[in-house]
Amino acid sequence: MSAIQRRKRRGNASRREVNPEEKLKKAIDSFMKTVTTIDDELTHHCGLCADANRPLGNLRPLMKALEISCHGIPWIFGTIAVLVTTHIPEHFEIAVNLLIVLLGDLIIVALMKVLFQRQRPQHNKNDMFATVSIDHYAFPSGHATRAAMLAYFFADKVFADAATKGVISLWAMFVCMSRVLLGRHHVLDVLFGIIIGICEFKVLALYWLPQQLCLSILEPFFGHFHL
Repeated sequence: MSAIQRRKRRGNASRREVNPEEKLKKAIDSFMKTVTTIDDELTHHCGLCADANRPLGNLRPLMKALEISCHGIPWIFGTIAVLVTTHIPEHFEIAVNLLIVLLGDLIIVALMKVLFQRQRPQHNKNDMFATVSIDHYAFPSGHATRAAMLAYFFADKVFADAATKGVISLWAMFVCMSRVLLGRHHVLDVLFGIIIGICEFKVLALYWLPQQLCLSILEPFFGHFHL
């Protein structure tokens, strides 16, 4: 057998010995690198308000106002304030379920940020409102999960007229857009955040706590106020 034939035989044997799992892993890694590269490039081009020198830098204050409007702290404390001050049973039902899904959203997003640990875009400025250490990570966008969840929540459980539902939907859409425009998040962070937020509401709708159960839960805590 010639040397050329021996080399061909060794080459064929090595190709046959390639583990199918390794091939799949390499294919997945290659696909993820391609997706990440496209996401990074798209995110960079969309960060039009990331600083004052960007094309839409003059809109940065508006984008930051949208950021604060969907921050978790105001929403949680606002919901607790409703529980303390309201005297209407229907409001208790709404507030209790809203508080549950808001807290659940915080937990889910925090766990996913720790799991994926994706860094924020390079052009992001560290001037976010009321952040903690976990907020250094980008995936998924907590503002996007919260905006999508709240839009579905209020459109389905609180408001009946189409005009108000439209305003809420626009607000949620602008909040999500602002995350990329400000350079806070990659495009995929926001897209997956929206999906997660919708799923959160769907789960809440399946396990919605009725009014009497909400009143029973609140009795030990707020009974001395007004229950």
